[in-house]
Amino acid sequence: MKEEKNLFPPQIIIGKGMENCDNNGELYLGIIAVFIEEGRKRLPLIKQLYKEANWKDYIVAVHGLKSSANTIGALELAERAKEMEFAGKEKKIDLIHEKTDALLNEYLVLLQKLTAFCKSKSEAEQIEFLEKSYQ
Repeated sequence: MKEEKNLFPPQIIIGKGMENCDNNGELYLGIIAVFIEEGRKRLPLIKQLYKEANWKDYIVAVHGLKSSANTIGALELAERAKEMEFAGKEKKIDLIHEKTDALLNEYLVLLQKLTAFCKSKSEAEQIEFLEKSYQ
């Protein structure tokens, strides 16, 4: 069991994610899979919008990241995304320049860790891990 815990990203609060999924491990695992799949598209999109200085769409993209990160229990990532969302709304472009790289790096690492967790065990074992970790 200790080995499994090392594979699951410690920055995710499993209890929060489970609560958001009606304490259903199968549903939570499905939401994690969607988070990974969306992340493969959203991460390069946020990078592109940032490079293009397309702040209107950047705000929308980081808002989506904030929401999905909150859903799975990645509260620190959600908070960083929220900070960038509000920086965009308040036109604090210097803050966006200062912190976007850190946000994107954190997002990438989380996606990599979640992917490794999902590939490490069978779906049934993953669900069991999530449910036992929540109890």
